[in-house]
Amino acid sequence: MFKANLEYLDKAHAVLAGRSGLYWIIGGAISGKTTICEEISARTGITVYDMDAYIYDRYMSRYSQDRHPANKSWFSAPNPLEWVLALSWEQFDALNRAANAEYLDLLADDLAGEDNPTTMLFDGGFTHPSILAQAVPTANIACLATAGADPAESWESSEDRLVMKRWIEALPDPDEKWRKFLEFDRLITQTIEVECREYGIKSFRRDNDTTVGELTGRVTAYFGL
Repeated sequence: MFKANLEYLDKAHAVLAGRSGLYWIIGGAISGKTTICEEISARTGITVYDMDAYIYDRYMSRYSQDRHPANKSWFSAPNPLEWVLALSWEQFDALNRAANAEYLDLLADDLAGEDNPTTMLFDGGFTHPSILAQAVPTANIACLATAGADPAESWESSEDRLVMKRWIEALPDPDEKWRKFLEFDRLITQTIEVECREYGIKSFRRDNDTTVGELTGRVTAYFGL
């Protein structure tokens, strides 16, 4: 359906790989990425680049059919959520791989003109470490993982997260689509963890006894911040 544009990975590598001070925190949904990024920023003053805010907002007007066909097809659908939930897992996975490369294309455009970019911490946005690792050093990537988490319980644990379920409840056949959403979520997390192992990306696993402060300290120390 879609394929990652390898030219974008080469371009992003040329712009990003040699820059010191660019760090990435990735992981499955609700793994604590934003919380840890905010805590690191509070401790160090490092600027956080919220990838989701760019992917679902600031990049929207920049997606074009010729350069970013995955994202353009997704977000120009009459109902993007219904469109993506109609895909098979194989189609969805291919879409995400292609979309990840397109995010790197736009990010490289943003940072290409900066000779000495500010130290930055990138919050999420990447579902495929195998794509990101072709553009930036793996030592600058940390993956968060949650031990024994129940996806359904996690998504229903707060008002902010329940918004997704309410959107799905407004679609035809909402129960089946909610089950499919949770299955996609599980497979995304699985894919992230598998690819992190394959590419030697450091993972930080937390359980119910791990505090935000402890995890923040471990990630901060790993990056040498």
